[in-house]
Amino acid sequence: MENQNSDKPLIIAVDDEQLNIELLSFILERNDIDFKGTQDDGYLFELLEEKLPDLILLDVVMPRIEGFELCEKIKSYKKYKEIPVIFLTGKVNVKDKVKGFQVGGVDYVTKPFNEQELIARIQTHVALVRAKNQIKEQAENLRQSNALKDRMFSIIGHDLRSPLSAAKLKMDFIIRGIIDPKSDDFLDGTVFGLLKTMDEALNLLQNLLGWAKAESDQIQVIPEQLDIHELVDQTIRLLKLSSDHKKITLKNAIAANTMVYADVNTIKTVLRNLVSNAIKFTPTSGLIQVNAIAKNERLVIEVSDNGQGIPKEDIEKILNPNEHFSKLGTNKEPGTGLGLILCQNFIHKNGGQLNIKSKVGKGSTFYFDLPVLATAPA
Repeated sequence: MENQNSDKPLIIAVDDEQLNIELLSFILERNDIDFKGTQDDGYLFELLEEKLPDLILLDVVMPRIEGFELCEKIKSYKKYKEIPVIFLTGKVNVKDKVKGFQVGGVDYVTKPFNEQELIARIQTHVALVRAKNQIKEQAENLRQSNALKDRMFSIIGHDLRSPLSAAKLKMDFIIRGIIDPKSDDFLDGTVFGLLKTMDEALNLLQNLLGWAKAESDQIQVIPEQLDIHELVDQTIRLLKLSSDHKKITLKNAIAANTMVYADVNTIKTVLRNLVSNAIKFTPTSGLIQVNAIAKNERLVIEVSDNGQGIPKEDIEKILNPNEHFSKLGTNKEPGTGLGLILCQNFIHKNGGQLNIKSKVGKGSTFYFDLPVLATAPA
């Protein structure tokens, strides 16, 4: 079912007199209003399924069903409830007016139609509904903006503060002599730990800024031909320190000059997050491999590990963009779940979709598809 988004209003009328349908069609269409009319009350619901109108005109007196009863039937459907209904009638008494308003009508127009009155009443109620819908949309945008702000403050206040506090504490210990710079494990333990902690903070900050921009629809995606092999090599070099510390082998199994059509900055972020995530959940001396499989003018890129795997119920949470799911890595590495939410958003903007296949205790594969030809993302 398609919603009516055009600036040109659409009106649907039900009247048992074909002459009235034709007259309404003539009046409305010459006033630049789209019109569909029917004598069959049952066919009305087929018309509503095709496209939601801005307003419905209902004859009060019809042979099969009274207009009031038909209005009640329309209003019983949630998706049609907000469509204004104007009753068409040859005479109006107080009793009928009250009944019409009780069943959900918003106005009456008497027959024979006065063109100026009919158009004025239609335009008034269409404008009211559109203004109401605009207010609803603005309220929802405001709610989402507030939710985004609250979530950002939560992440900044908790997840970003933790690594920075840990780094500050270690530096305080060095200055006070509690940690001896001359000790054997100072370089491998303390310095590497500080570097790793700051890497986590920087990665989180990058994800946080990227996510905030994506949620605010400020990310500009500019697709171009990219060598995905080279992007994976760059990612591996960037994360080599973290993988070497856990003695994890990072393997780029994608052939050189394997091209995709995508945005370079967002896909770099996706690869960085997926490989970093794999390092986090792969045990010492593990293997992480990035593969590519061509399928129907698209390239499926896989980031596979032999780590701890993911239970089925957790996969559903990870892929739910409204779920803030996080878990500690194999070496108790912290996480926010923000990176995978960002990955889903960025992959979608490039016309692909993120999926996961995993076996607990065997490992996981995060995979997504990208177009290889210069066609606009879906």
